Amino acid sequence: MKFHIIAAKDLKIVMRDRNALLMLFFIPMVIISVAGLALGGESDNIEIDVLIVDLDNDEVSRGLVEFLEEIDILNVDMESNEFAARDMVKNKEYGSLIIIPLGFTESVMTGHDTGLLIIVNPTEESFNTVVEKIVEGYASRISTNVVVVKTASAYGIPAHTEEQILEIVDTAEEFVQPPPVDVIIESTTSNLVDFSPFTQYVPGFAVMFLLFTAVQSGAISLIKEQEAGTLRRLVTAPISRAEIIGGKIASTFIRGFVQLTVLIYFGHVVFDLDLGSDILALLVLIAAVTMASTGLGLLVAVHVKTVDQADSLSLLLVMIMSAIGGSWWPLSVQPQFMQDLAHFTITAWAMDGFYDLLYFDQGLAGIIEEVKWLVLMMIIFFGIAIRRFKFE
Repeated sequence: MKFHIIAAKDLKIVMRDRNALLMLFFIPMVIISVAGLALGGESDNIEIDVLIVDLDNDEVSRGLVEFLEEIDILNVDMESNEFAARDMVKNKEYGSLIIIPLGFTESVMTGHDTGLLIIVNPTEESFNTVVEKIVEGYASRISTNVVVVKTASAYGIPAHTEEQILEIVDTAEEFVQPPPVDVIIESTTSNLVDFSPFTQYVPGFAVMFLLFTAVQSGAISLIKEQEAGTLRRLVTAPISRAEIIGGKIASTFIRGFVQLTVLIYFGHVVFDLDLGSDILALLVLIAAVTMASTGLGLLVAVHVKTVDQADSLSLLLVMIMSAIGGSWWPLSVQPQFMQDLAHFTITAWAMDGFYDLLYFDQGLAGIIEEVKWLVLMMIIFFGIAIRRFKFE
């Protein structure tokens, strides 16, 4: 078999092309770095600015303020003027304003209904949700005290003085904290690693650039050789047509495999991306993704006649697959019908596999399903493309 001669020739051409090497490695590294740093950020450094107006300034309200001040992600500031505080939120100086009404403590202690007012800046919806959940959690604890006082009153238990009320409330809190009904969360896997933005963006953009290499560049190079008559001249050489096609496939596969491997390792070295405990499984997945992508590139080449057509169709396919397949954002944020549609693409199965290895650390057994579908795509793409392949 002499297909390796064809593959080696194509690879030498790429190695001598500085622009090709930039597109293979340097440009993807820059895009991955920018995307991970800009779109992901560091979740550990989240800080939410919260403004509080305490019109009550009594025991329960002060307890709420102290509770909020102890939460690391909240930057709590106090303001005595309610109207000035509302203006600050309106002017986007703060994302949330919590107003504790006058008589709040007395209402809680005497078993009367009361409420906390949260005024939010709608441009910080995600942060507002965090603040709302925190305040609602504390309000739920306070509500228990109100219910206890109401229940005691309903059964005629005497609580005429503030000391008696406080005694009832303190007794109730002894039974509430810790809560008698606990919620235990158990994961389906014990191998979860710490998630970072680069768990998404390193494999996501690496797969996208692999598709550019294997589909777009692969298809264009074949069309150029057809137009130049290179393939026609190779037929007259002492080498079979199968070896010629095999050499072209091998050169594209090797470029893509090396590119994807280098980009994933780049994420590991520069951004501490966890590669999981099974490197062999990672290499198997990279090989399956690259072979499916190489097959798609050959399929595109046999369905177009010019370089411009190959460029346009390849670009369209790569951008669509990257958008719906999970390269740019997690697949889980899309509607269910889009997630189902995405699994007709190489990208979705590739990203599922990378999550299974890099985040869930499931090893080779965990990616059998993804590899199976990627190999099936490869067989379909190559089967159709080789039958329709023409050397002229």
